[in-house]
Amino acid sequence: MKKTLVIIFTLVMAVSCTEDFETININPNYPASAQPELLLPGIQREMAYNWGSQGWEEGFTVVQYGARLQFTSGDTYNWSPSGDPYDNAYASLRDVENIIRDTRENEDAQNYYGVALVMKSWIYSYVTDAYGDVPYSEATSGIENGNVTPVFDAQSTIYAGILSDLEMANTLLTDADNISGDIFYDGDIAKWRKFANSLRLRLLMRISDVDNATAVAGMTQITSNPSLYPIFESNDDMTFVEWNSDNPQPKYDTRSGSFDEVRLSQTLEKRLKELGDNRLYVFAQPTSNSEKGIFSEDFDDYVGMPNGLDDEAALGYSPTGNPDESGSNFISRLGILLGCRACNPEEASATASHTIIMSYSELQFILAEAAERGFITSGDAAMYYENGIKASFEYYTERVAAGGWSDITNAMQATDLDAYVAQDAVAFTGDSDDNLAKIALQKWISLFYTGFEGWSDWRRTGMPEVTPGPDAVNDGRVPVRFQYPNSVKSTNSENYNAAVQNMGADNINTKLWWDVY
Repeated sequence: MKKTLVIIFTLVMAVSCTEDFETININPNYPASAQPELLLPGIQREMAYNWGSQGWEEGFTVVQYGARLQFTSGDTYNWSPSGDPYDNAYASLRDVENIIRDTRENEDAQNYYGVALVMKSWIYSYVTDAYGDVPYSEATSGIENGNVTPVFDAQSTIYAGILSDLEMANTLLTDADNISGDIFYDGDIAKWRKFANSLRLRLLMRISDVDNATAVAGMTQITSNPSLYPIFESNDDMTFVEWNSDNPQPKYDTRSGSFDEVRLSQTLEKRLKELGDNRLYVFAQPTSNSEKGIFSEDFDDYVGMPNGLDDEAALGYSPTGNPDESGSNFISRLGILLGCRACNPEEASATASHTIIMSYSELQFILAEAAERGFITSGDAAMYYENGIKASFEYYTERVAAGGWSDITNAMQATDLDAYVAQDAVAFTGDSDDNLAKIALQKWISLFYTGFEGWSDWRRTGMPEVTPGPDAVNDGRVPVRFQYPNSVKSTNSENYNAAVQNMGADNINTKLWWDVY
């Protein structure tokens, strides 16, 4: 009798343990899935913060919006292998893939699926434009099958996938505003469609010199049917993160020294002064030596420094050549719009500065170039060009007003935009080469602090000119890509080596697939 009861008890326990095995062994701290509205804001915040941080580093210095006063290795092209943005991108892409997996077949969640495809496309464009060939087709397969050594796909393959996903997202996104947790557009699906198509135009322009047929066909498809393929129509549609006091703009809480390491570049200073461009008031502050605070109507109080100085030369740089007038007091900080609380305790704003992912102004310059080069027949190149200039001025006027800086706001509002556009150095009245150079210059100005988008556009066009500084290494060549992270070389060496064989040497001078300038 006792033996029989022991056997029965053992069988019951065995069945019970087997039935409960999966439940018991699920880690509650790492759920297999999560609601998309909980995943989406984290993805957006982390990637926007990374994009903004990259804008502060290479984004400012490579194409010379800013110059380094201290720790100048980045400005002299003494670059090391970089895990940024690689690590952040793939950490976020895992969560993007979770949203896609859980919404793809759910008819009630197609807007989340469409938004996830747009986020996936933006993040992949960011990481591939940093490194070139990167994991794509197998990148997040570890979620499903444990593949932790994904292949590196050719950049051409990645772009094809991105462009296809953006086209699909435009179809998936409906008129129903039924998503939450969205810190880009607060659930406005119509604006997500505009972002999908505007981003697609950015990337089509990127490949226009290496795959012109695809670029022209895609641009024509979008611009010839605005009702089916809506794009940004004003600054209200642009993609950005508006920070709040609990999550302030990325440089607000940094220490004063970290903010002060980047100063106004002499390149940006000279170009804005030559144009009489009041955006100088927004992008820079008067020198401390001028004792004018955060604003002066006198352009002479704004002074930049050369790029590409070594540490000693940078710290001792004197704009006048007088050694008694050297150092940080005689060089302009970047504008109060980006100011940190420690260095401007009375004037800095936690919320006035946006982290811009893509602006309406940028889109207008893309369309201007497309029209000027004959890629599209919709619209007029001069119209797009002037729209881009005016949109940039209007955007920055609105942002300094939001920060409460009335003197800067008044100076921006007083700008005579018609006169600005009519001056010889700006007017769209030259031959095609001259007009394209003017588009490139105005687009470069408008891309101030937009990730490293200014660098990407320069790599594609070579405009406007970037002159390496006097202490630049790398044989005086401007870098055209990041090196892969060391961790990738050690943990995925076989596929890393295959990528290097496909692309060329893993150094900062190996051009990307679309970079044929």
